[in-house]
Amino acid sequence: MLKQSAFFKKLQKKNLTVAQYFTLYNIKNLDSKTKLSEVMKDKIRASVPSIYINLGSCTLSDKGETLIKSVEMLFKPIKKLNNIELLGADYKDRVKEYIQIFPTQKLPSNKYARGNAKNIEVNFMWFFQEYPDYDWETILEATEKYVEEYRLKNYEYMRTAMYFIKKLKDGTSESELANYCDIALNSEDYVPQRRIKSRVV
Repeated sequence: MLKQSAFFKKLQKKNLTVAQYFTLYNIKNLDSKTKLSEVMKDKIRASVPSIYINLGSCTLSDKGETLIKSVEMLFKPIKKLNNIELLGADYKDRVKEYIQIFPTQKLPSNKYARGNAKNIEVNFMWFFQEYPDYDWETILEATEKYVEEYRLKNYEYMRTAMYFIKKLKDGTSESELANYCDIALNSEDYVPQRRIKSRVV
C-alpha cells in the first residue's frame, strides 16, 4: 500500500497520468524487432509529454528511462539485513552487556527491569534501522546514564530494558534510548562515565 501511494505521488509530481506512464512502460518493453507505424507514433507523441520520448523514433529519452527506473525502484524488494549485518558480529555480547546495566529487581511498575534477550534483540534490530548513526558504545553509555538517573529516584517511572529501546505510543514507535544517545553525543555538560560491565542490585 505504501509503495502504491509513493507511485501515485511520483506520477502526480511529474504531471503524468497512469495511462501516460503505462504508455511509456510499454515503449520501454517493446520487442527490439517491433516497428511502430507512423499512426501509432503520432498517437504516442500526442499522448505523452515530449521530454520522455525521442520524437522521431518514439523511443524513450534519457528522462523517460530515468523515470521508468525510479518507479521500478519503488517496487524492488528491500534486502532484509540479518542480525550480524545490522547489529555487528559481537551483537550477542553487546545485548548481554546492555541487559546487565539494568537492575535485576522488579521496578515500581511491577515489571522486571531486565527482559528476555531475544525480545531485546528484536527491538535493537528496529533501533539500528531507525537510528544507524548510533554505535554500541554510545548506546551503552547512554543506557548507563539513564539507569543511574532513575536509580537515584528509586527507579520510579523507569522503563524496562525492552521498552527503553522501543515503545509504542499512540500508534507510533518511540525510543527513549535514542534521546539519551543524542544527549551523550551532543550535550556539552555530559561527562561520560567509566564503563560498568555489570550492575546487580
